[in-house]
Amino acid sequence: MHTLNQLVDIYLQKNGISCKFFADYIGCEYTKCNKWLKGERKLNSEQIMKTHEFLKGNFLKSVNELM
Repeated sequence: MHTLNQLVDIYLQKNGISCKFFADYIGCEYTKCNKWLKGERKLNSEQIMKTHEFLKGNFLKSVNELM
């Protein structure tokens, strides 16, 4: 079974989403986020909640939101 950071890493790779975009969305510095993806640090509870939102696709904008 994969850990959350492993799932996010796979998700980002399969969907062509940059770590920078993900880090900005969850409110984490890029370098810290990158270390988390490698299993070298932990996220805070707010960042974990934002990560779950991200995996549900909540970062996507509808056409109506863009216009």
